[in-house]
Amino acid sequence: MPIPSAPYIPPRDADFDTWFASLNVLITATPTNYGLVAGDAVIIDAQYDIWHPAYVLLTNPATNTAPNVAAKDVARVNAESVLRPYCQRIRANASVSDALKVGLGLNLQPVTLTPIPAPGTVPVLSQRAGTAGQMVMTYHDSVLSGKAKPYGAIGIELFVHYGTAPTTDPAGASYHSRITKSPCVVTWPAGERGKVATCFARYVTRSGPSGVSLNGPWSDPLPVTVT
Repeated sequence: MPIPSAPYIPPRDADFDTWFASLNVLITATPTNYGLVAGDAVIIDAQYDIWHPAYVLLTNPATNTAPNVAAKDVARVNAESVLRPYCQRIRANASVSDALKVGLGLNLQPVTLTPIPAPGTVPVLSQRAGTAGQMVMTYHDSVLSGKAKPYGAIGIELFVHYGTAPTTDPAGASYHSRITKSPCVVTWPAGERGKVATCFARYVTRSGPSGVSLNGPWSDPLPVTVT
């Protein structure tokens, strides 16, 4: 059964009548399944007994008159004023299963996701080997053992500064690539041969608040001569 989307009370009278009838049958049969008592079911059933005949009159052209329309509108307002508090109470009751709530046509409570925090540790970079135009680089966490990454981190973002001498400031480095595995191959751009490539890296998460990735602090620089 699909999960209902807002609003859970159908706007069209025909759909409202069908929904109300189903809800009334389910709650009347076993009110305790929904955290209610028999008296609550009686109140809901009484509203249905007022609403349904008022609605049925309008399905017959001979009785679809202005006074009957007005009576139907009043019956619906009164019915909703009774149903909404019960529906909200059932929806918020953790002891009532999601399946029963969906069976009544209610929306489920939104799940509150815990945002992934920004990583607090740094990757430690090292050069394993170097060939023409490339470097084999490894990284590991400054605190965790082996190839473990901080919680929520999917890899590192690598930034590189090219110059005649190493630098210690990542602010001057440019984004190179996102790396998820270690060891990895870093390819140097054409025209940078003979320069010093100072590498900086920081952990990156898959997503954070509002779906935005978060970054950890910068690693120590790794200076490498581009061959």
